[in-house]
Amino acid sequence: MGSVAGLNDWVWGTDAQVLQLFSIFEPAVLTSPSVSGMAFFGSAQSFLSGFAFQPTFSSCQTYFCFASASGWTASKDATGNPLAGSVGWGTTNVSFSGSFSIAAAASADETGPGVWLWRATGPGANAYDDAGQVASPDGGVAVADVLANDWVAGTPATTASVAISQVSSTDPGVSLDVGSGSVNVAAGTFAGTYTLAYQICDIANASSCDDATVTVVVNPYVVNATNDSGWASPSTGGTAVANVLANDRLSGTPATIANVSLSLVSASPADAGVTLNPADGSVNVARGTALGGYTLVYQICDRTDPANCAQATATITVRNYVINAVNDSARASSKTASTPIASVLANDSLEGARATTATVKLSQVSPPVAGITINTSTGAVSVATKTSSGLYTIVYSICEIASPANCSSATITLDLSGKL
Repeated sequence: MGSVAGLNDWVWGTDAQVLQLFSIFEPAVLTSPSVSGMAFFGSAQSFLSGFAFQPTFSSCQTYFCFASASGWTASKDATGNPLAGSVGWGTTNVSFSGSFSIAAAASADETGPGVWLWRATGPGANAYDDAGQVASPDGGVAVADVLANDWVAGTPATTASVAISQVSSTDPGVSLDVGSGSVNVAAGTFAGTYTLAYQICDIANASSCDDATVTVVVNPYVVNATNDSGWASPSTGGTAVANVLANDRLSGTPATIANVSLSLVSASPADAGVTLNPADGSVNVARGTALGGYTLVYQICDRTDPANCAQATATITVRNYVINAVNDSARASSKTASTPIASVLANDSLEGARATTATVKLSQVSPPVAGITINTSTGAVSVATKTSSGLYTIVYSICEIASPANCSSATITLDLSGKL
């Protein structure tokens, strides 16, 4: 029947588990009873011990060996998996992969339609596919060592036991370092998916070679456009946002006109006097634009990858300057002429700046009061000689010169009730 082979190479699983296994199968499975926490990866070191029927491989081709057995029964553990045993195997030097199914038998202990997988690590070079990625077109190491899952003569391949060569690459920026086994991506390689084929040959037997493929993903730069907001006055217009790119990023670095392209996607309302300048990122409001809210949607795209884009919204408010007239008060004699308030504008403001006769127009709202006058050219409040004594209140108004409807009122209180 041949020699008895150790079956560290064997694992058992259901059909669904086998599909899962094919997608992540690595040499670590060969010597480990569990991989990634999946309990069905059980060692079959001695699975078929004591079984009357010992299957043999009926056909071997490159990467495939098949054998089928019917009427095969086994005791099962608490989870329904077959108990371990051992198997006689007439061929010891096989470097193929394969499977055979166990047909159902009329027994309560039958295994059912399970599948056994075997990945041999016998003589010869065995290269297995790899995959890796880099974070961005800045490049870097995608795969540290393609030999990490390769084998030669039943042992893990190293640069001391195999010669590595690059067979092909779909991009010159993706290359294999034959000295270390690393797959590197050059800076400036465009985002995308690339493949590199390599070959390993047994140094002790140069005719024993095998090829594999490395799949490399170069991830795009992360483009991050962040919303902006600003305002402008209809009386003057101006720049509502100095540069929409100021808070945008390209892979964590500031976005600039040099590394991203900037374009307007939409404006609402359209053609309303609020515009984006793609040359410098500024959002500008034309003088006389109606009061209200406006939105501009803009887009930035990586200049090295024009399809890699992000959008954001600039929200613009067109509003009047904040005008604020503040109450004034003073005491004075009713018998002698004086100017108790030098200027009512002294504590008034227009958008935070002191109001002046150059920026606001001053007018008296209350009816004239005998003996008390407001100089609308200077803001001074004067009391004439022999004005009747008493407590007086006078309301005045200031209006933005550039926007006459933008006004604010305040009250002047004068106490002329007694001697000073």
